[in-house]
Amino acid sequence: MNAIVTVLGQDRVGIIAAVCNRLANYNVNILDISQTILQGAFTMVMAVDVSQSTASFGELG
Repeated sequence: MNAIVTVLGQDRVGIIAAVCNRLANYNVNILDISQTILQGAFTMVMAVDVSQSTASFGELG
């Protein structure tokens, strides 16, 4: 099963690494990713495959 992950917030060092590491820890595969900074706000949208995830949707958040 696929899902969409969105991340919004103030830009900071390591935000992409933190999100990707969390997903990897739960065996969630990233299929596609788009990220940008809009007027100082970080935005990222990811398509992910959660079919092999070891966590529920609630635990991923």
